[in-house]
Amino acid sequence: MGQRPDLQMHTACALCIAVCMDGQPDKQWLEASVEPRLRQPGRVTRPSRDLPKNNTFAKPDYAIYKSMPAVFAELQQLVDQHPRTMQLDVYNRSDEGYSAAMRVVTVEPGGLTSPEQRQNKLRLLLNFGEHGRELVTVEVALRLLRMLGNPAEAVQRSVERGHGPHRLLTLLRHAVFQIVPMENEAGRKVVEAGALCERKNGRGVDTNRNWQVHWGFREKDYDPAEEYPGTRPFSEPEAAILQGLAEQLKPHVWMNAHSGMEALFMPYDHRATIPDGPEAAASLEILKDLNLQSCGGRCAVGSGGKSVGYLAHGTATDYMFEVQKVPLAFTWEIYGDLTAHYNDCFRMFNPLTPSHLQQVASNWSEAIFVLLELMPRHPQVPNVRALSRSRHGHREISEEGGDERVYLHNDIIRRSFLGPPTL
Repeated sequence: MGQRPDLQMHTACALCIAVCMDGQPDKQWLEASVEPRLRQPGRVTRPSRDLPKNNTFAKPDYAIYKSMPAVFAELQQLVDQHPRTMQLDVYNRSDEGYSAAMRVVTVEPGGLTSPEQRQNKLRLLLNFGEHGRELVTVEVALRLLRMLGNPAEAVQRSVERGHGPHRLLTLLRHAVFQIVPMENEAGRKVVEAGALCERKNGRGVDTNRNWQVHWGFREKDYDPAEEYPGTRPFSEPEAAILQGLAEQLKPHVWMNAHSGMEALFMPYDHRATIPDGPEAAASLEILKDLNLQSCGGRCAVGSGGKSVGYLAHGTATDYMFEVQKVPLAFTWEIYGDLTAHYNDCFRMFNPLTPSHLQQVASNWSEAIFVLLELMPRHPQVPNVRALSRSRHGHREISEEGGDERVYLHNDIIRRSFLGPPTL
């Protein structure tokens, strides 16, 4: 959520900074790369004369944001607190001397099951922290995990949207979430060391250009400082690990969280159009509804290639849709300060105050639950109406609200998932 909700102009996270980090922007780079993009037909953004001249040199406050060790410690703590519904795995992969680790939290609010049993559930693969400088997305992932550990708040929000509590409880009980809180750990380490404009991984590759679909194609304004795609598709361990997760989970939803603007994107990134057919039309309608419910109608909605105003090649979302056949393949842009100087990267991509960070993290973690409620509208997502009764036989609560909101008691919600306590 941006600081100026009335602003109807957007810019893209991949192209908001100049190649230098200190002092004034590289004028030659701005004239050759940024200005042509600003002038592209259909691109919605501020004219260049409105861009600020002063760099505030904003830096992350780790009393507000969690550092990498604090993020990893909280992940472990959350999993330890919820051993029946959460599992933490660490994947390691190397390529030509470069190694990367990736933490993945599997959450099944109805109780952990086997990979085979998960194929009978609604399956969501959610990726955060792909670009190191976008710290806010990791904060959203942490808050989402807290809410999945105790869904009372999510249930209350669902009731406020006009649903009965049983609706969301049923969906959660029959869903599995695989959450990558910080895809790009090596890049984040570079950012925490002071390179606040860095988006690439530990060896200088943009992992969101390293996927197979239309990999390596370069536009006239291609900038290797921002978009270097690697030496081949899946050369980067981070992309290869995510590909493996998708092949195993076969998700109904892929969501890749970014910051730099407010937008809800679907394929395509490498074409200025959405796919044909009723399935793509259903995805677009879901995003439009999500925009109203979670973005206040401010978000740009549509294909990334058309809505951003430039084409991106070799992206994860296009691959998930084209190759993995994920029905709902999305990129969410959750925040952007459009008043920031090109090199004021922390300010551009992340809220600065505790209250603003809380607002963004709360809004977009709750948006995942909104998406969970919307996704059964898609023709390729299983019909969950048959799942309206609990496997554990607890008394159902009507769509009208039922039982004076006793469902908000944490123990009631816990029993609704797992049955009576065993200890």
